[in-house]
Parts: sequence; C-alpha cells; structure tokens
Amino acid sequence: MRNLRRNTELLILVELLQSPSSRLKDIADRLHITVQAVSQYIAEMKKADLLRDQDGNLRPTRKGMQITQEHFTGLKDQVDSIVRRISAIDTCVAIAGNKIKKGQPVGLVMEDGMLIAHPNQKASSTGKALESAEEGDDILVGQLEGIVDLELGKLLLIEAPSELDGGSKAANKNRVREKIDKFSPGLLVAGDAVGAALLMKAIGKPFTVHAPVESSMSALCKGVDVAFCGTRDSINKLLGAVIELKRSSEYEIEWRTFKA
Repeated sequence: MRNLRRNTELLILVELLQSPSSRLKDIADRLHITVQAVSQYIAEMKKADLLRDQDGNLRPTRKGMQITQEHFTGLKDQVDSIVRRISAIDTCVAIAGNKIKKGQPVGLVMEDGMLIAHPNQKASSTGKALESAEEGDDILVGQLEGIVDLELGKLLLIEAPSELDGGSKAANKNRVREKIDKFSPGLLVAGDAVGAALLMKAIGKPFTVHAPVESSMSALCKGVDVAFCGTRDSINKLLGAVIELKRSSEYEIEWRTFKA
C-alpha cells in the first residue's frame, strides 16, 4: 500500500486494459500526474516487460497482467483485514466496576490487567453499555471513543545458563528466588525448558512453557509486571517483541535483566 511507484505502474496497466487506445494525456488526467511522468513510467515498464507495443497501442504483457492481478488481490485482502479490525474495535468486553444499566455511559480503565467499565465515569476511553450488568459481570460496551490509558508493566528478565553451560543445574536458585520475591511480579513466565526447570527449583511449583512471548507481552500491555526466565535465545525473542512494540506504537516497556 505504501509503494507509490508500483501502485502508479499498476494503475497505468489498469487504464490501458480498460482503454487500450488511451493517450498519455488521458492517463495523466485520470491519475492526476503529469504527462512526462506517465511517459517515464511507461518507458520503465517496457524495460521491465510489463508493457509492449501492439498494433500502435500499448498492451500489458502476460507478466504485467499477472503482477496486476496478484497486487490488487493482495491489496483487497489488506483492505478487508483493516475493515474487519475497525469493525471489531467498535465494541469491547469489560468487567463491570459497579452496577450498570443498559445504555448507560461508562468510562473504561485498565486495572490490574483487566479492562474495567465504570458507570458515568470520565476516562480517556468511553462507551455505552449494550446490556445491563451487576458489579463483577462481564459486559459488552459499544460506541467506543478515545483510547484506554495504558500504564505498561515492568519486565524482569532472568537469564538462565544454556543447556551446554549446565542449564538450571548451574544457576543460583536462591538468588533467583530473592530477585523474584523483591520484584513481586503479577506473572511468572518460563521462556523455555531450562527456564521452567529453574523456576520450579526456585519457587517450588511446576511451570509449563506455553506461548511465553505472547503471554508476557499481553500481560505487560495490560499493566502487569512480568518476570520472564529463560536462556539467552528465549530472552532475545521477548526483547524483539518489546522493541517492535516501541517501534510500532511508541509504547516503551521498562526492563532489566540479571544472570541466574
């Protein structure tokens, strides 16, 4: 969608498919670009085997037809996906912070990792209750406006030795326990088998490895502090997600690490 040059080339192909005898000026007028620009595009498209001269007219080649079809099919899929996401965020499910009547305005806030709807409360994100609910019930909220204020959770990374370096057997489980107790996370996550073994030794209860990066990021984005234990490879995967969040949204998660 951001490739302006390719989009313009394909729009020229579409114009020539619809009207093979179109003049350069006709194409330029319909695409709101200069005749010189159209001429330059066409010259490059001929070199790329997207266009050819036939009987005094410009015609898309087989390659040009294929690229056009693939491009606009992909573009349609992207647009359809965006429309679905826009439709989805018109409603949300929250937990009623108090008794709420159907049609009542609500303010939406994040509390302890849960989206809470409070009746008649001013907030950065608001909506209207689509059903009645008692305190603690899940409730469907529509007519959403604004964005929920997010206070991101903090991240403690516990780097376990790799299996080649001894794994959990080579780690200081007492130091790990002290760090976790001091950090007091809302969620403990094992990033891999070594991390699971180390947490089990330090905390005294079993841990499973299930979508560690996804569950950690979900909790952090809801304001839950997370302690993540794993080898360097697993930690790098999580840090990659943290960096991508900052790049795409400018939200920055505070994190620190120590070697077990």
